[in-house]
Amino acid sequence: MMLIAVSISISAQLKVESTGKVAIQRTTQNNKSSLCVGDLGYSTFDYGNFSVGVESQGYTSSASSTAVGVSGEASNVNTTQNSSMAIGVWGEGYGIYSNYNIGVFGTVHLSETGAGIYGTDEGGPYGTFPSGSYAGYFFGNTYVDGDITVTNGLYNLLDNRLISNVRSLSFKGNRGESALENLQGLNVISYNLDSPTIYNSRKKGDAESKISDRKLAAANRRHYGLSVEDLQKIYPDLVCEGQDGYLTVNYTELVPILIHSIQELKQELDEVKGSGSKMTRSAFINEGTDRLAEATNVLYQNIPNPFKEQTIIRFSLADDVQDAFICIFDMTGKMLRKLPISSGATSVNVNGWELGEGLFLYTLMVNGKEVDTKKMIITR
Repeated sequence: MMLIAVSISISAQLKVESTGKVAIQRTTQNNKSSLCVGDLGYSTFDYGNFSVGVESQGYTSSASSTAVGVSGEASNVNTTQNSSMAIGVWGEGYGIYSNYNIGVFGTVHLSETGAGIYGTDEGGPYGTFPSGSYAGYFFGNTYVDGDITVTNGLYNLLDNRLISNVRSLSFKGNRGESALENLQGLNVISYNLDSPTIYNSRKKGDAESKISDRKLAAANRRHYGLSVEDLQKIYPDLVCEGQDGYLTVNYTELVPILIHSIQELKQELDEVKGSGSKMTRSAFINEGTDRLAEATNVLYQNIPNPFKEQTIIRFSLADDVQDAFICIFDMTGKMLRKLPISSGATSVNVNGWELGEGLFLYTLMVNGKEVDTKKMIITR
């Protein structure tokens, strides 16, 4: 016996059409989805053979009410297993070929105010709502385990209408350090991240292996940064402790400090150019004498510079040199050291602890004449 049914209706709640499409609590016709819950007069995804697992629409005419299309809630009351999870909505997209597979899709039109995807840690659809049209909007701390690629630009919110207690970075810290001196005290490091946790995929096989390979490749990649302990001592506001107890660094706000240190260095160089000649002349050059020695006498930049413990000042001297000295001055023109150069020598060593930290000038004097003056920096 053959039975042909055009539509089956059970208490007007469940309808199965001859095409196999199912509607639950639906009063309108022309069901475009494989499964539709509630009344939905149209489908925005009417592009050929498109199949939707569950399609629903929330509708309200009240100004203070909220319309929800799909709502998901999960509760886990297991008190013995720390690895238990509760997931309100889970979406996965799989395809045989490299098609556009999307687990969860959300959209909002540019002419509307809102967000395609909204996330918050306030326990509900509360908090600060977007004032424009965004593909994604997050109110609360957001954690990303992986790389972030930005096509156009990454911006920090900085508007004069939203900030207060503004002061210039020209001031020095409690110990009198400038931005340049603070940065010199930071330790630049390279490192590898520890072996990552490999998350299991619900589907075994290729999906899980791809996740594992990606995590292992990230672990083998070399990273560069600053010692977080050093940075926390000098600029504690650039270091934050996350909810998991690990420290994170705000490298973005370190950029203005780097710019200010360059400004400080430029100012110091200008001061050296403007006053270095006068300071050395007043101490060593008699009036009416030529301050330039023979061209074969050359003074080189000390290495390393800046330095902490010891540096080497190199030079080359002509054969007819009778006496030569390396003279070290502070920025006020006061001579701190006068180092004699022995016959045949090409360098002298300078110990940082003998002078203390700061900016200094050193001059090569040959036969009572100044050859050249350069600067050196001693750090803590």
